[in-house]
Amino acid sequence: MDEEGNKIEGEVKTEESEGWVAMPKWYMDELKRYEREWRKERMSCKNWLGEDKQYIFHGGQGIMYYPSTPTLTWSRFLEKNGLPHVKFHGLRHTAGMLLRESGADLKTIQERLRHTKLDTTANIYTHKSETINQAAVAHLEELNPKWLKFAP
Repeated sequence: MDEEGNKIEGEVKTEESEGWVAMPKWYMDELKRYEREWRKERMSCKNWLGEDKQYIFHGGQGIMYYPSTPTLTWSRFLEKNGLPHVKFHGLRHTAGMLLRESGADLKTIQERLRHTKLDTTANIYTHKSETINQAAVAHLEELNPKWLKFAP
């Protein structure tokens, strides 16, 4: 937004933020399905104003939403469905923790979230987790001296 409240389109924060990130097949299938619907919507719109832009969030004529609209829509969705409030950006944090709790290492999570510094991933996007703690205990349990065989 500029000083007068007009929408402005900018680039990503840093060059490192831009790039290709592998996604699971189920996600890409959903994205393809969404793209087909998006194209149908565009073709049926008599007054398309979005030129060749492909905004995910637009108001039906291809013009990007006001920047706060996705956040407001997300908040209303959570409230309507009785879900706890989570900031829209918080989904990035959730993705980081889901990856961490699934066993992904911090370096891989850093690369997926496009963070320049590992500290950002480790100290802001992931946090203490009982799931991770129990997984560590399970690894230590395998070292029980009573179970280890040192000789035949």
